[in-house]
Amino acid sequence: MTEHARLTAASQLSDELERIGRLMHEVRNNLNTSLIAFDVLKRGTVGVGGSTGAVLGRSLVSMRTFVDSTLADIRTAASHHRPENVSVLTFLSEVEIAARLHADYSGLKLVIDPIAPTLTARVDPQLLESALMNLLTNGFKFTREGGSVTLRAREQDGKVRIEVEDQCGGIPDTKGDPFRPFGDRRGKDRTGLGLGLSIARKAVRAQNGDVTVRNLPGQGCVFTIEVPLATENLAAAPAAVV
Repeated sequence: MTEHARLTAASQLSDELERIGRLMHEVRNNLNTSLIAFDVLKRGTVGVGGSTGAVLGRSLVSMRTFVDSTLADIRTAASHHRPENVSVLTFLSEVEIAARLHADYSGLKLVIDPIAPTLTARVDPQLLESALMNLLTNGFKFTREGGSVTLRAREQDGKVRIEVEDQCGGIPDTKGDPFRPFGDRRGKDRTGLGLGLSIARKAVRAQNGDVTVRNLPGQGCVFTIEVPLATENLAAAPAAVV
């Protein structure tokens, strides 16, 4: 038994060291890209609005999303949740700011369908934001340049459903489960650790919800976050997102 415990502990330590190494590798890659782009811009030989500025922007946005995902993973593992009644309209309006930047840097269009101002969810807003940004980042990453990613939210069957529809072309049957950690990913872009979808699902499940995907072969995918509907709606917001 002592030997079994020792081997189990050694295996767990090895897995954790490998995970930390992958995380640091991801941070280093994004940081190096940002520093190179910043150095080029500092010389004044290219404009901020050009391709170099776009590279810097994408790297910084990716690093922000990555840090948020890691923090969400830690909070989920520690069962550190703070559920509250959240206006979905207000919540998505705040998420939209970072999401539009990411879409612009990726040469894509972000479309947000109108949302009922009275729609309210019972969630931890920080964990939900991390999960949603992971889905949006995934959509931006694999949607063809010039395409669009659509965000919508509605009430269905007593739940709040938030959908992210991309134009990735669909997931081939050979790709397996897209929520599997370190799993294979869609498209030619091989950056990232493949942890985003796995972390998103864990963060949502920790809030009595779930994340599912509907494949649209030849078109794209629809990732759906389903979380509890608040028992009491907040006061109606002044306007709906369009």
